[in-house]
Amino acid sequence: LHYSFLVTNTGNVTLTSVAVNDTGLPGLSAISCPDSSLAAGGSETCTATYTTTAADVDAGSVSNTATAQGTPPGSTTPVVSAPSTATVPAVQAPGISVVKSASPLVFSQSGTRIGYSFLVTNTGNVTLTSVTVSDTGLPGLSPITCPDSVLAPGASETCTATYTTTAADVRTGRVTNTATAQGSPPGRAVAVTSRPSTVTVIFVGRPVVPVTG
Repeated sequence: LHYSFLVTNTGNVTLTSVAVNDTGLPGLSAISCPDSSLAAGGSETCTATYTTTAADVDAGSVSNTATAQGTPPGSTTPVVSAPSTATVPAVQAPGISVVKSASPLVFSQSGTRIGYSFLVTNTGNVTLTSVTVSDTGLPGLSPITCPDSVLAPGASETCTATYTTTAADVRTGRVTNTATAQGSPPGRAVAVTSRPSTVTVIFVGRPVVPVTG
């Protein structure tokens, strides 16, 4: 961000030691002014720069306030302007994705333990909190555990769960289920939800070996 500060001597005497104060924004560069002296009625534009952070995007804006000051002749006390505030809004674009996988991908009997992994990625530009994975279509699935409930923009984590196949799964010939991931963006009451990710584990029957004697 490029900041400009238009400083005007609104009085009738020359001001020296003219400067701009803007201490409310950590990380703001030094403010440079073309001249430290302003004649009555004169103006100049001072400048500074600032590089936005992830915290600024989460906050939804960058806001800061500046004052100008200058010292009249024969005085050691500067006159100070009324404050001026500038707010730059941030464009928040929350997003989340999940990719589900299983191991093994085949089973041959009931009682087979299947491990599920859910790769959750924050695909947006704001931090997500209360990150969870929902997979309610498979009764008997263990609780899904995630390493962290907070994901920074671009960060990923792998959540896990397990399931043990049943006789009903053998009869059906497969175990299919779908998951979604959710996370709460800053300042919003409604969580963002990923597209669903589905994985199918196939039943492979054991061949019948004839017995001869």
